[in-house]
Amino acid sequence: MSAVGASAGMPMPPPAWAAVLSPRLAHRLRWRNVLVECVLLLAIGYNFLLAVVNAKVFTVRPAMTYVVEFVLYGACFVLGIWSLDRRRAALVVGGLGFIVLLALVRFFVAWQFDPKFLRDALIPFAFLVLGCAYRGSVPRLFVRMTLVIALVAAFELAMPATYGDVVNPKSYFVNARGFSASGFWNEDSNLFVSATRPGARNFLPGSNLPRASSVFIEPVTMGNYIIFFMAVLLAFRRWLSGWKQLLSFGLIGFLIVASDGRLAAGTCVLMLLAAPILRRLDQRLAFALFAAVLLGGWALVSAAGVQAYEDTMLGRIFFTVDSMSRLSLQAWLGLDINAAYRYFDSGIAYFVVSQSIFVVLAFLLAYSFLMILPGREGQAFKHLAILAFALSLLVSNGYFSIKTAALWWFVCGWLWQGAPVLPSARQLWQQRSAVPAGPPP
Repeated sequence: MSAVGASAGMPMPPPAWAAVLSPRLAHRLRWRNVLVECVLLLAIGYNFLLAVVNAKVFTVRPAMTYVVEFVLYGACFVLGIWSLDRRRAALVVGGLGFIVLLALVRFFVAWQFDPKFLRDALIPFAFLVLGCAYRGSVPRLFVRMTLVIALVAAFELAMPATYGDVVNPKSYFVNARGFSASGFWNEDSNLFVSATRPGARNFLPGSNLPRASSVFIEPVTMGNYIIFFMAVLLAFRRWLSGWKQLLSFGLIGFLIVASDGRLAAGTCVLMLLAAPILRRLDQRLAFALFAAVLLGGWALVSAAGVQAYEDTMLGRIFFTVDSMSRLSLQAWLGLDINAAYRYFDSGIAYFVVSQSIFVVLAFLLAYSFLMILPGREGQAFKHLAILAFALSLLVSNGYFSIKTAALWWFVCGWLWQGAPVLPSARQLWQQRSAVPAGPPP
């Protein structure tokens, strides 16, 4: 079990013997890092791979996607659970036990069970544990990942017909995700339904380009990734050289334009403005930041005088406010299972109805007071994550997708297990990753 980062504050420097690793141990750590990276990449990109298989090899059915997801969750726990110290292992096991126990209680009370909701609750634990096992550099990992995503997006924009033929998101979502073919209004395109929505783009309106999806095969998750990468860049900017920071901001700008991401652009600007404050805000106030964002949405709708739903940002926030005001006691207690599927455009209503108010409160308390992340990097990332999550809950339940949630919880786990932080981050990193020419004395 790892003892690094056992304290609530900055992680302790590694002991003297840890500064020098035997070649055999260093080799094992390298391979474990590679395996961890592969699991994470598969988590965000397995739909892309299955879509190619569906388009070119054989039809992919929903059962196959479920099997792949649960194999990924199993891999997360197998690779990561041994990296936890006793306290962290107890918290993870206790949290999983609470989720399972509550699911059983809800089943015996309502005689209803939906495995999707249990899967939603499993994702944070799985990728938190996976992040704990990683000993590489998270900022560098996501700079490389973003570069790959940008290259795929550029290919998609340059040759949308070829991308549609090779990946064929339309066929994949119909065969594997239960979408109706009639819902894809553009019969001339194999891209996702919202990739070629009617009307001009917000960015490059006269270009007639689709909204790029890259490896995510649909634009909404692409926007969520942009927000995530902005949080990584703001939290760990001192880990990156000047040219990597410029490259990263350039990639964010390109991806926003490529995906035509309105919410991504607005959230990135808000995070950029809020970051100096969030770096100094006590991370135990994360629950207050979450509540402030939701109350801010209610105040915004009231001030704007919105009285009905429409497919705009304010219209979706109104839907969230209106939905929360109409929830029954049964829905608040998580006993109205079927009601959750009415709230795809209201993440907070979906969260409450699918998990119950008890899980929502437990999540906020655990996130605020039990998961203490070290240094200003950890504090900044933790607040940026809850800010992005709360903003998303006003308009969507997209953050419950493995393609989005896995990323945030992976970084939280990496920090939680005691990743080195500035000041002296580079010196600690050199000690942790140093590989000697021979065995230690």
